[in-house]
Amino acid sequence: MYGWRARLAMIIAHSNAVLEPECARLLPEGVSLHATRVRIGGVSVEGNLIPEQQMKQAVSLLSDINARVYVWACTAANMAAGVDGDLDQARMITAMTGRPAVATATALVEALTALEARRIVLATPYSPDLNQSSTAYWKAAGFEVVRMAGVDLGGARKPMEPLSSVPVSHVGMQPAHIAYNLARLAYDAKADAVVLSGAGMRTIEAAAPFERDYGIPFVSSTLATMWAALQAADVREPITGYGRLLEEQPELRWVRIPRP
Repeated sequence: MYGWRARLAMIIAHSNAVLEPECARLLPEGVSLHATRVRIGGVSVEGNLIPEQQMKQAVSLLSDINARVYVWACTAANMAAGVDGDLDQARMITAMTGRPAVATATALVEALTALEARRIVLATPYSPDLNQSSTAYWKAAGFEVVRMAGVDLGGARKPMEPLSSVPVSHVGMQPAHIAYNLARLAYDAKADAVVLSGAGMRTIEAAAPFERDYGIPFVSSTLATMWAALQAADVREPITGYGRLLEEQPELRWVRIPRP
C-alpha cells in the first residue's frame, strides 16, 4: 500500500510542471503524494487570485484518499490573496477536511522561524507587482527584507523551442543553476537566510551547494512546503543532500499553520 506512513494531498497551479517531480525526489519511504490542480492566470497579482469555489472543488477531489495533510502549493497565489490570505486559505481547507493545511507561503514562514532566521534576502522569478505583494507579506509577518533580487519570468505562455513545442511556464523551464544564481544575486552578508520564492521553479538541487558556498540556509518554496507537510504529518526523518532544513528537521512550531 502506498502512503502507509502518510499521504500528502497537494493542490498546485495548473501550469506547474516542476513541483511534483521535485517532491517525488524528497519523499521518505512510506510517504506518498497525490495532487490535483487549479487554473491560474499569468504571473501577476491578478492572475493569482483564485476563486474560493475553485479551491473548494480541488479540496473535495482529494477528500477520499485519507490524507494526513493538505497542501496548497502556490506561493504567489498565497501572497496575492493579501497579508493573511494564506491563513484564510489554510483555515478553509482545515475546516473542510479536519486535517492540517499547509500553504506554501505559510510553510516558508514556519521554516524560517524554525531556523531562527529573521533577516532575509528574497530571490524570485516574479513580476514587479508580485514582488511588491511578496515584500509586503514578509514585512507583515515580522521579517526584515534585507534585499530582493530576481528576474521576471512571467509574460504570455508560449512555446520556447527547443525546450518545448507547446506552451509551458517559462519558470518551469529553468535549470537548477538558475535558482543558485538568483540566490547568489540576492545574497547579503547581513542576512540570516536566503528565500527562493516560487513553487514552479526548480530549486532543490541548488540548496546544498549554496549553503556550502555562502554559509546561510537556502529555503525555497518546495523545500519549505515538503518540510512543513512532513512535520505536520509527524514524519521527521532526515532527508540528506538538499540543505539544512530537510537534513536537520528543526521542529515545526505551528506559528502560522492552523491546527485542526
